[in-house]
Amino acid sequence: MVPLGLAHANVSAGDHIAYFWESEREFETGVEFLITGVRAGEHAVIFGHDEANDKVTGVLRSRGLDPSALIEAKQLTVLGAESTGDATLQRIGSAFQAALDRGAPLIRLLGNIGWGKPGWPNEHDILAFESKVTGAARTFPCVIVCMYDVRSLPGTVVLHGAFETHPITVCGNVMRENTHYVDHETFIKRQSET
Repeated sequence: MVPLGLAHANVSAGDHIAYFWESEREFETGVEFLITGVRAGEHAVIFGHDEANDKVTGVLRSRGLDPSALIEAKQLTVLGAESTGDATLQRIGSAFQAALDRGAPLIRLLGNIGWGKPGWPNEHDILAFESKVTGAARTFPCVIVCMYDVRSLPGTVVLHGAFETHPITVCGNVMRENTHYVDHETFIKRQSET
């Protein structure tokens, strides 16, 4: 079992989790997931749009961690998106493999997807990407937490991007198995029908 660092919970390697946040404090609590891993000697990946990545590194600094030093020590990787969901997933997989090749015992990815942001794939492509992440996560010793800002994201993104593509959800301080999750093949079929 892996200590999640939030919701006072343990998870398993290969888990893909949606974390819902509304306040700055809840955002900072989400970053605790990475801090827990860094302090345990695990590899951390910050994945998201520039503003969110800057915000995450700011929280790390406020907790006494130096993101530049962690990057130089190859304990932290910061990533953005590629032009397609598949290319983005491949880039993340390459970063994970590089961390494993350097001896990382576990990889933690904290994601803040750039829904509608310039340079990011369109919503349909990002949804397909999210639906593939669960299967990809199971091929690595990793835990992936995707942060969802419920104040600003459209309901369709929360419904399809969070609930339908993540087997586990965290809201407030409660972690639950997600009964709305659907496997990749079912998800893609349902998306093609809409």
